[in-house]
Amino acid sequence: MTRTALFETRADDHGCGCVPAPAEPDPGTTADIMQARAIASGLAEFGIGPARWSSAYDHQAAVVLRVDTPRGLYALAIPAPGQPFPVHHRGERIGALDCRRTYGTADSYTAALFAAFLRDRAALDIPGRDACPTPQNMV
Repeated sequence: MTRTALFETRADDHGCGCVPAPAEPDPGTTADIMQARAIASGLAEFGIGPARWSSAYDHQAAVVLRVDTPRGLYALAIPAPGQPFPVHHRGERIGALDCRRTYGTADSYTAALFAAFLRDRAALDIPGRDACPTPQNMV
């Protein structure tokens, strides 16, 4: 005689039912992630490829665009509309970009300001910067 047990599962569309379904991000968070990725695509002009950046959502802070540099990880937070873009390094706010999040501010402009911010802190070498003569390459 074989025994078969009837298992009652409570599976839904999200999986087996043993793990809670992931929370869906609200539309504002989705828009922030899209803007972070758009800003990151503008960083390619300055030599920051997809291997060096990532976008992430922090439940306590906001959506951030993280860039890996020789001086460590820098994070550009996507603020609420009308606010400036804060920049964090090693968990501390170290400044903000000289622009605000508005409909008139292009993502490419924000990317250029972020690249300049990193360059000014010697965290980013912009291609073509070595074209000027320096004591090391002068004859």
